[in-house]
This record gives sequence, structure tokens and C-alpha cells, in this order.
Amino acid sequence: MKGFSNYKQSLDSILENSFKQKKEFKKNLSVIMGALKYSKTLKEFFTLYNEIENKNYNNLKDGENFLNEATTHLKNKKADLLKVKPLLDNIITKRKKLVETKTNKIYENIDKIVFSNNIKNIDSVIESKKTLTESMVNRKSLVETKPIDPKILSMVINKNYKKEYENSLTESQQNILKNTLLMSEDTLEKEFTDIKDIALSRINKLISESTDDTLSAKLVQTKDKIKTFSPTKISYIRVRGLLEDLN
Repeated sequence: MKGFSNYKQSLDSILENSFKQKKEFKKNLSVIMGALKYSKTLKEFFTLYNEIENKNYNNLKDGENFLNEATTHLKNKKADLLKVKPLLDNIITKRKKLVETKTNKIYENIDKIVFSNNIKNIDSVIESKKTLTESMVNRKSLVETKPIDPKILSMVINKNYKKEYENSLTESQQNILKNTLLMSEDTLEKEFTDIKDIALSRINKLISESTDDTLSAKLVQTKDKIKTFSPTKISYIRVRGLLEDLN
């Protein structure tokens, strides 16, 4: 993996270019948040590239200290980032019509510091550190200059994740998230049909065996709710998680 800048820029542009299509944007936002939840390392790269791009300090020393700590941490996580490359490629390839080829000098300079292993590049790395440190001093806030820029949303994905996923998915459902994110639409439809049938059969069996009227009523409500689910990734995760809880 040569660097993270292209991946970060691609994820940003996916959010930016789908922003006006509410349904598509919400779906893209959910997928990207899911990927960040699945991989702590990916979340850290995403967050720190944003932080370096948007931090604002009053002096060079503070900026330099933050940059050194952030890039040292990312250097130690490079091998782990490589493990999620297939997931990133999958997300971006499926949305390639939304991906723009742009140059982000901030991200490229971070890449140079984090991913450069050649001793011949020392001068270049030093120059990148100087450029990034200076960029973090007396910078105008992105929120002040572009208060409705969709890219701002990519800066708060980690905060929004709890609202979108952690509060709505159980622990077992979150564990299922990994494989679900990688499913194609055709595979998802087939897998969802199968898991939905299994879950309904399991619930019917529990209803027939139950002697508790309250439990039976809840099971019937659950069955009726499942019947309304369409084959989406969120629905699949919920039914899979429910089935594991029932077994």
C-alpha cells in the first residue's frame, strides 16, 4: 500500500458528490461509517488525516508536536491498514462514478511522512513536515469559510457513527457487519431471503412451543416486523443478529 491519500480523497469525494441525492448520500455515509467501525486502524487514518488538514494552532511548536505524534502513530499502523485495502477497494470501485481525481497536497505530504521508507527521501520528508506544520498555524476554520461544504460531514463521521450504528445494532449484529459490507447486491438478496426464511421458521417454532402469552405476543410482533423487511444490508444484519440471539 503506497499511501492513504487517494483512498481518503476518494471517500471524501463520494460523500461530496452524492450529497444532493439524499437517499444515495445516506447509503454511502452508512457504508463508510460501517467500514470505520469495522477497522479501528482505518478509523484512525481517516480521523488523523482530517485532523492534520484542519487543526489550527497559534504557534509552530504546538503544530509540530501534534504532527509528530500523529504521524508516528500512523507509521506503526501501516501493516494493519493493508489488511483493509480490499474493503476500501470494494467500497470505492462500486462508487467510481462519484470519485474525482483530485490533488490534495495535505494528504500527499502526510503520505510522504508516513509511508516513506527510503533514506534518500529524508530531505523530502523534512520539507513535508515543515509544510504541514506551517499549514496548521493561524489557519481559518473550515467551518467558517465553508459552513455548508459537504466535506465537513466526513470530519464528523466518527461522532455520527454511534447515532447511526452503535445505538441501533447489538454487539452480535456489529460483528456481522464485516462480511455484509463486502456483499454484492445479488449475493445480499439471496442471503437475505435465506436468513429471513430461517428466522421466520425459528420464530414460528418458538410460538408453537411457548406457554407464555406475553412472550408469544412479542414473537408474533417480531415475525410481522421481519416480514416487512426488504433485502438491505441493515435488514440482513438485524435478522442475522436476531437469529443468533434466538439460537
